[in-house]
Amino acid sequence: MKTLLPDNHFWHDSLILSVSINTEADKIEMLVLLPDEAGSEQTIAFKNAYGYKEFEGPFQGSPVILSVSAAEQNEQWSKVTIETNAGYRELFCSEISASGGAHNAG
Repeated sequence: MKTLLPDNHFWHDSLILSVSINTEADKIEMLVLLPDEAGSEQTIAFKNAYGYKEFEGPFQGSPVILSVSAAEQNEQWSKVTIETNAGYRELFCSEISASGGAHNAG
């Protein structure tokens, strides 16, 4: 399986500021605040995406990403799980764009 995700260090301790879903383009965009970039905001785009769900309890403030993992589902989509300090989020996608590069699932 090819790596779908950027290095886990990229995600760790990033604050999730907002999530937008573009159903027409099958794209989910997550605006995060990176801890190592002196307050730098980064948009992570999940392309050819569907099934975004949040499994988080009540939480005050922005959730922090603890880890991200991807499991191969078939030739096109991978299930991405984002663990946060408020619970977890999951979605299916075929590509993630972040830090100036695209990472393909297959």
